[in-house]
Amino acid sequence: MSRRRSRHSPDAGSAIGALFLLGLIGFRPFWQTVTNLALPWQIATAVLILSVAFVILWFVRLLMRHARQRSLVRKELYALTPTEFEERVLLLLQDLGWSHLRLRGGSGDRGVDLEGEFQGTRYVVQCKRYHHNKSVSPSAVRDLVGALHIQKADRALLVTTSSFTPQGYAEARDQAVELWDGTILERKISEAARLREDPTRRQAVQRRRLATFITLVVINGLSVLSAFAIAGPPSSMPPTIRTAPTSSPESIAGPPLGRTASSLPLPTQTPSSEEHQPTALPPPTVAPTEPPVLTTTVFNGGNVRAAPNMRGTVLDQVHAGEIVELLGRSADGNWLYIRNPRGQVGWTHRTLLTLEADISERLEVVAP
Repeated sequence: MSRRRSRHSPDAGSAIGALFLLGLIGFRPFWQTVTNLALPWQIATAVLILSVAFVILWFVRLLMRHARQRSLVRKELYALTPTEFEERVLLLLQDLGWSHLRLRGGSGDRGVDLEGEFQGTRYVVQCKRYHHNKSVSPSAVRDLVGALHIQKADRALLVTTSSFTPQGYAEARDQAVELWDGTILERKISEAARLREDPTRRQAVQRRRLATFITLVVINGLSVLSAFAIAGPPSSMPPTIRTAPTSSPESIAGPPLGRTASSLPLPTQTPSSEEHQPTALPPPTVAPTEPPVLTTTVFNGGNVRAAPNMRGTVLDQVHAGEIVELLGRSADGNWLYIRNPRGQVGWTHRTLLTLEADISERLEVVAP
């Protein structure tokens, strides 16, 4: 039976578009905040976003399914369109305990509208919504028998709102085909209504939903605890650029260019009665030249430890984009002794930093 595809209404499309636009507006600042976090916190945030999206989609799908089911149940079978009748049969089979149900209708359905499983048996299902004064022809049963062998299913089911001819029952007698006429269909609908009201079944559904929710909570809790253990508390502060201290030209090179020590004004001394010879001035002192401070950019956030190994106590963190001072290195060159923008000194692994190829030659070995 061919099925016509339904389309969303313009109002629903406008609402979805507006929600999507609002999501884009709020997503950019949120994403900028997330990218400033350490990598473990970025992973934990991604897990949280996926969990929330799953819950929202699951809830929306559940609401839509219940609304569609109420609409089909309240509608008389003869008032249903062929497509709606197929959906109504699918909901009926779900209530009766069938699983893995799927709509198959269309121009290439090969005589199969639905497929599913019941008690471990794979079925193909054909639906015929006829008025009570029109019986299903034997050819429909023969076509379903052929579809059963083509689809390699275990059994076939033909459901109708009317009845079958004696020849139709004869065609199905020696085949793995079940026939549900209008009387059987009404009895199955009443049975499904009783099953829906069964408190044991409702409790089982609620337990499954609760188990899914608890699983999501546990997964998010583990991701947050892992991020806290690896990277410490989350920090989204912008990277602080720390400039190296510079010395004044006079303190490094002495007097300004073009002036000598002899041309500088000398302090006037008043000769005393005991000493008539002038006192020699000491030579000007030149401040020692400080070695240039080496700095680099943090490539990926991580920990600052008290020792150059993974067992060292975590003192602080470095964050992606921060500028740190390089103070030395370990003997094997895998750990660097640094000072982060908050003044914390400690060891961090070289893979977290953006380094030049000859950096090990320019840094001294620091004993831990």
